[in-house]
Amino acid sequence: MYILIKAAFEHGMNRYVFVTYRQAAATVAIAPVAFFLDRQRMPPFDIKALFHIFMLALLGITLEQVLYFSGFEYTTSTYAATITNLIPAIAFVMACLLRLENVNIKSPRGQAKVIGTIICVGGAMIMTFVKGPILEFFHYLMTSKSLSDILGAKSLVDTKDNLTLGIILLIISVTAYSAWISYQAWVFKDCPAQLVLTALMLLMGTVQCSVIAVSFERSAAAWRLAWNYRLLTYIYSGVFCSAIGFFIQSWCINKRGPIFAAAFYPLSSVITAILEPIFLHVDLYVGSAVGMAVIIVGLYVVLWGKAQDSKGGRTKILHNQMGDEFFSNREGGERQEKVVEMPKAENPNEPR
Repeated sequence: MYILIKAAFEHGMNRYVFVTYRQAAATVAIAPVAFFLDRQRMPPFDIKALFHIFMLALLGITLEQVLYFSGFEYTTSTYAATITNLIPAIAFVMACLLRLENVNIKSPRGQAKVIGTIICVGGAMIMTFVKGPILEFFHYLMTSKSLSDILGAKSLVDTKDNLTLGIILLIISVTAYSAWISYQAWVFKDCPAQLVLTALMLLMGTVQCSVIAVSFERSAAAWRLAWNYRLLTYIYSGVFCSAIGFFIQSWCINKRGPIFAAAFYPLSSVITAILEPIFLHVDLYVGSAVGMAVIIVGLYVVLWGKAQDSKGGRTKILHNQMGDEFFSNREGGERQEKVVEMPKAENPNEPR
């Protein structure tokens, strides 16, 4: 997705229009699947639950994507990549503060979570700031023409004047996304219909993004759809990265908690760094390769700590009364409690 978006922005794609069409494509793709597969398991959503879904869409979709691409315009890809890879660290702190993860710093598995998260962030920093010699190996894998040359695009990257504003927007963006991870684990950890939850979240995100996009971009030419590269970018990023991606992330948060889901985020930098030399003819340096190895090591350390949690019976995140409030069996607005009576012993002297 990053490769497609980078070329599309150079081709003149508007960031607000992109975010709106991306969520619209995701909603159209996942809504029918959610209706037919999760219709029987769909819980009764009340006003309070819909409000929480609205907040999830605001944090994980609208604020995260709009602010990220706005901050990217005022900074460079180096700043964007560095700040984005702070998501595991921010999500880790939020999960600990909200008691969504049980981190005992004195136990080996607790130490593995902390150390692994630090290693992941450190590897991302190495990828960003350390260069070194160019890896010539990837020159043999390059396509005959870069994606930008095929599209006839010219780079729009230039020196940005308002660097401070761009950094602030990026920090708010990654903080909002980290809050989305923790918020979902906090409120909807027991939701039986993850597809329905994802579809509603994407629908509300589409409405929110469209309001912002219309406020900033009212040119009909920017909104016009055609069979071109922009449409491919809308559909691919919406279907695969928003619809399928958000569903998988929600499922993983439900099963393993927020730290597990956030730990994989730096891998996107690793995969992008491998694909960029091939399709965009960008040089890959030794420092980036070292950073990739460090990220993978840190990820496996975190996964080892989570595996020890599973062996110890701590697979689920900690109990949360708010999450149970929405998805318990209800009848007439009241929670149903199943009472099991113990059989009475015929002889009072016999043990029960």
